[in-house]
Amino acid sequence: MRKLTPALVLIALSFFATQSFADHSPKKMMRNIKAFSQLSVTGKLGPFDVNYDKFGSIPKAAKTTIENKKIDKWLGDKFNLAAIVIQDGKPIYERYNAQRKINSNTPLLGMSMSKTAIAAAVGSLLCSGEIKSLNDKAGTYSKFLASTPYGAVSIRDILQMNSGVSPLGRTDEKRFNRKSRGVQKFDGKANVREALNFYKSAARDAGSQMNYHSTDSLALSILVEEIAQQSLAKYFHSEIYSQFGESDFMQWTRDKSGTTVSFSDLVMTAKDWANFGQYLMTQKQNNACLGKFFSEGVENSVATGKKNRSRYGYQSWVFPVNGKATMVLQGHGGQFIVLDEATNTLTLTISMNEKYKVGNLFSDIGKIAERVSQ
Repeated sequence: MRKLTPALVLIALSFFATQSFADHSPKKMMRNIKAFSQLSVTGKLGPFDVNYDKFGSIPKAAKTTIENKKIDKWLGDKFNLAAIVIQDGKPIYERYNAQRKINSNTPLLGMSMSKTAIAAAVGSLLCSGEIKSLNDKAGTYSKFLASTPYGAVSIRDILQMNSGVSPLGRTDEKRFNRKSRGVQKFDGKANVREALNFYKSAARDAGSQMNYHSTDSLALSILVEEIAQQSLAKYFHSEIYSQFGESDFMQWTRDKSGTTVSFSDLVMTAKDWANFGQYLMTQKQNNACLGKFFSEGVENSVATGKKNRSRYGYQSWVFPVNGKATMVLQGHGGQFIVLDEATNTLTLTISMNEKYKVGNLFSDIGKIAERVSQ
């Protein structure tokens, strides 16, 4: 066994002793991000052996940056780890936190931005005809989901966190997350399907009220796997990442049977996260099939009840930006990709805390993106 160092113990205490959706402490977030960036080297998150799919090797290319003092006023915050702005298809800003030893080759955890990668896989299956309609019930395509409360729920409702399966709120979510990864009391027992089986019945009618919860994302991972006959991670890498990947490195955790832990845990370089967002925005602008899929998600997005006026599309958020309903990828520690089609500007920020001097990213990301695009 690999010797457990004090640093790994500290990571374990900080990452797994808290609820994954509630703790935004900068120091703990930084340790979490580093743990995931090193997973393919250590094979561990804290003291726990965690399974993962890795594609390629951590890049060793020449390090790049692009200075832009105007944009730096908005994105050059002490909590920022990486920021990229692409305008009219051209990078105009690229910043990395050298003090935190972050550069253009550093693999970075996207947190819940990973969820949009699930949606891209579902959209790809829809475009290839393997999914006939988003109104179809998940149980039509998945033998396992047919045996769960998800079997009678439409794929569309699951994409929009509107399945009705999970009780309102997220107080029980860490149990599902830990079981899926195989940590804490579930050490060595990582199993996404067994996690979903914690719910024996739905909490309310599908489509009645959106509830942001990791279980809907886990159900979609199984849906993609059973349709594509390969894990979500492998399908996303071959069908989507291959279209935009620049660094040739991607990592995503999985359970002991190979099922992707989809609610989070996708790791790519900041450049590839930005490339992913740019790829999706280009698909939307070109009215390509995958672009139509995501545009439909924006147009038919559901209310979240949040004060920031956000809505929820297909495993991604919708914010008003420059007068237009705008697709936004979002992660809980301050990870955002804003697809501002009104000005053809993409804004990426990967942070260890959302409380920037210019405003809280969760409440002000739309305004910040507007300033960046000017």
